[in-house]
Amino acid sequence: MKKIRFKDYLIDYLEFYNITNKDFANRIGVTPKHLIDILAGKVNLSGEIINKISLVTDIPIDYIYKIELNYYLEIEIEKYLEENHLTLTQYLNKFHYKYLIDNKFIDFVDVEDKSEIIKDILKFLRVPSPQKVLEVDKGVLYKSKNDKPELLLLWLEKCYRETLNQKVEEYNKNNIDDLVYYISKCAKANKFNKDELIDTFNKKGIYLVIQDDIPGSKIRGAFKVHRGVPAIYLTCKYHRIADVYFALLHELAHCKSDFNKAQAESLISYDTDEVEDKADKQAFDWMVDDDYYKYVCSLKDYKISKEKNYPKAFVVYRLAKDKKLSYGAKEYQDYNVCI
Repeated sequence: MKKIRFKDYLIDYLEFYNITNKDFANRIGVTPKHLIDILAGKVNLSGEIINKISLVTDIPIDYIYKIELNYYLEIEIEKYLEENHLTLTQYLNKFHYKYLIDNKFIDFVDVEDKSEIIKDILKFLRVPSPQKVLEVDKGVLYKSKNDKPELLLLWLEKCYRETLNQKVEEYNKNNIDDLVYYISKCAKANKFNKDELIDTFNKKGIYLVIQDDIPGSKIRGAFKVHRGVPAIYLTCKYHRIADVYFALLHELAHCKSDFNKAQAESLISYDTDEVEDKADKQAFDWMVDDDYYKYVCSLKDYKISKEKNYPKAFVVYRLAKDKKLSYGAKEYQDYNVCI
């Protein structure tokens, strides 16, 4: 398919209004030779010339820029695909584009045109070319063992855009203790209300986004800092109350210990590394105090039905994690309820 530039529209404009090249060149302050080069696509339009063309023709400046930028983006895509020996479909598969379409993850202009789908994905990620995609957050990509960085970046961008709809109050690190108490209180009552949870975190100065992950991404969650404001992103991988609250407490642990680090990079929660293990340990301790868990909950004669100090969901969750209780056990199913 022929790539359209603004010069193609300009040729039609001059023909329609019966304007000679000499006359138009004079009106925009260039030589006829320079105009011919523009119409032949041999030279690019400068900002000054675009302004003059808009003034003379009454064609909006932003329309001219939009046409030109779209052309340059198509060139960048074509160049990238050729250099990496990829077809349009092969490149799109890196983003699980059919899932994006089916789940309306992005507002696509034309789902039948693969070139347009790529452009919409790049625009969604706010990058000018495919080459820039993996440079969006280098800290994330090199820190993690993620083998599908395109999916991670899509998810992070989706979550970021959700934070733009939230209003947060001033953050204080002491608010973390309040939120841990709030989560424990909700877990004791087997309560999970997404909207109330987000509102509570916002009032404590933290963005909170709970967003489905893209299949194959293997993401548990993320902790970021936006201009000094902490943000927690959670996936919806798990549907039992203790699993969800553990993931949330894990990210709060990052907020407590890794705030400064997160101002320079995103902290993505996968399965394990030293930083993740540390956050897991803190989350477990918040769920059930380590000493209480060790000297009370872990005893053979411990009766979960009589537990009053900590959420029963949190106790069975820790016991199952330590293989002291089966995930299929009645106690686990009864107390770690589905949300």
